Amino acid sequence: MEPITLSLRQRKLLNLIQNQTTHITGQALAKQLNVSPRTIRSDIVEINRCLVSCDAKISAERSKGYYLECADVTGFQELFKTDDLLLTREDRIRYLTFQLCLSELPLNQYDLEDEMYVSKTTLENDIATLKRKYTLAPPHIELIHIGDTWEFEANEAKRRTLLNYLFHSDWDYNTTGNAYYSYHFLDDNIMDMIMKNTARLLLKYDFQIEDSNLVTLNLSLAIMYYRMMSGHTLPETDALPHDNVEIWNLCEEIFAGLETELSCSFPPQEKDKIYQHLCNSHLLDASKLNFQTVAEYFDTNTLLMADSYLKLIDSAFHLDLSEDEDFYITLLQYIRHLKIPGHIFNSQGNPNLLRRNLLMESEIAYLFQQISSEYMGYYLDEADLLYLALCVSGALEGYWSNHPAQRIRTVICCHLNLPAIWAIKRKILCSFGNYINVTALMPINARSTYDFSDTDLVLTTVKKQITNQPHVQTLHISPDMTRRDYSEIQQFVSDTCLKFLFRQQEKSLSGLLPAAYWHENLQVTGRFPIIEYLASDFISDHLVSPAYLEDLLRRESIYTYGFQPGALFLYSLVPAARTQLSVATLKHRILWNSSKIRVIIMACFAPSEEPLLLKLLHEIYIDHDNLDYFRKEHSKEELLDFFL
Repeated sequence: MEPITLSLRQRKLLNLIQNQTTHITGQALAKQLNVSPRTIRSDIVEINRCLVSCDAKISAERSKGYYLECADVTGFQELFKTDDLLLTREDRIRYLTFQLCLSELPLNQYDLEDEMYVSKTTLENDIATLKRKYTLAPPHIELIHIGDTWEFEANEAKRRTLLNYLFHSDWDYNTTGNAYYSYHFLDDNIMDMIMKNTARLLLKYDFQIEDSNLVTLNLSLAIMYYRMMSGHTLPETDALPHDNVEIWNLCEEIFAGLETELSCSFPPQEKDKIYQHLCNSHLLDASKLNFQTVAEYFDTNTLLMADSYLKLIDSAFHLDLSEDEDFYITLLQYIRHLKIPGHIFNSQGNPNLLRRNLLMESEIAYLFQQISSEYMGYYLDEADLLYLALCVSGALEGYWSNHPAQRIRTVICCHLNLPAIWAIKRKILCSFGNYINVTALMPINARSTYDFSDTDLVLTTVKKQITNQPHVQTLHISPDMTRRDYSEIQQFVSDTCLKFLFRQQEKSLSGLLPAAYWHENLQVTGRFPIIEYLASDFISDHLVSPAYLEDLLRRESIYTYGFQPGALFLYSLVPAARTQLSVATLKHRILWNSSKIRVIIMACFAPSEEPLLLKLLHEIYIDHDNLDYFRKEHSKEELLDFFL
């Protein structure tokens, strides 16, 4: 049975009636859809004409209204899917992208407005967002606007990449049913056949592949088939050398199975595309990868990118991660994944929450944008950067294992006998051995004669002052190490590890704020105008070049600064003549990427003080994380008191 063909307004109308448990009047429907009752009556006539094939109709009763009668509710729900409704901007952009990918002819703007039931302004805003997502970012497909029409460039590879992304972004890894059904483009039986055929052959060849790359592979094969059937094949190219014989054999078997099942033939360029994907996406045998063997498994360009990134981290933040072989191998595989055409990183949930948890790691990851721009010709998107931030977080964890001299020097003072204090030591080392070095076990009475100058932390079982050394932190613990004790030690360890990244920075937020440029009660409301306004302070005083502003605007477009409410911190590591802050308070809070903002701090950094960025991040977002305070309007003096 064919899916119901209705306009978006009619589908919304049907959805409204379908979800009613009793009659609903035409007046109420007209009000919800912002049309006249006459339009409602006309639409219902058209809907009923389409519903004849599924034994359903919208009945009308005088003085009561409309009600849906349906003999087969399950079948009706399958034909009319409520997730097809374009109720959000994201829905509309996905729909637009899908139509532009499949359209043989340019799409008329006025037809789109009627079809999507949106205004001209809404459609223009949606198209602008679509451009940011897919024209200014990979796959960089050109959107052509001639007169009142829109169309994508006639690049089959880019169109397929977009189709793959649209289906993949909705893929549900927890079920067998997936979002491709809702587009009425990929037949479920053919999709299931492709997935079974691929799974069987991957098992036969013992070919390991990440879940996201497997989904991409299966979708690529399905999209390839349907595009070919509609007369759209990839342009002919020179044949690729099939250097990896085993992978080429796997590729040949995949296509042999498809050609048998689908009674068709795939040209060489289509097979080469899948061969490339298989070569780039198969998981390498980690046991064979080390510093000495990487040149056998990764191309020179990938090795150069990884080495350049490690040098950049060391140069910017004085953090040498080059000795961590495990991190290096993982970084190489991450870069290798980036090079897969149309590569996809699976969603990790709320990106703002992840960035709050990876505050420092996100900044170290963002350094890779320089490498990406230089070697690949484009900037990474948010998902790419968050995965790299996770990779960096693992490297920072491993740093303490590879640098035992940097561990927290800890003395345990206990009033109990030796077996008890020894047990505490073992428990501490079992949970925090990568971060803590227990340098002494001592009874309480020995504290007055012990030299604590080389100590960072004292764990004591009594509530007495152990040392008056200002640099030593003291934590009171129970002899039997309760859950609270572990939690407090964990918090101290986490805080110490973060502060290690900016340990040599003497400047601080409290020292920089009094000399900052200040702007109180600004009426500016747009994100980009605010960025331009504050950056003009630095540019007019010749502290930075225009490249500083360009970097700020680019980052905001890709990797927004507004990932949590409260104070907003704007910054760039484009070199400045000196480190300087600019502060703005807004007359009214504004929405910045779903976060309500009133106080904004912008920073530029002298090249030698780049690690200060990490310290300011810690002070603004951790030390002064007080959402209630920033809800209200405050003067310069009040803010200085708060931050000081």
